[in-house]
Amino acid sequence: MHQEQPPLETEPVAAGPRPVRCRLCGRPLTGAASRRSGLGPACDAKLHPAGPDIRTRRHEVEQDALPGF
Repeated sequence: MHQEQPPLETEPVAAGPRPVRCRLCGRPLTGAASRRSGLGPACDAKLHPAGPDIRTRRHEVEQDALPGF
């Protein structure tokens, strides 16, 4: 009464690490830091832009003296 089922076909397992893709654009990630974060360098820069460099904004400004001094 019990019939045997045919063996399930499985895809061959590739040796090596599983390919990790960027969560934003889908490109394969190769660097260890990119694989950990899940974002490629270009996409990471889009989501987390570097802050402005405050040194470039500083400059001397001529000011008038405060009244009373």
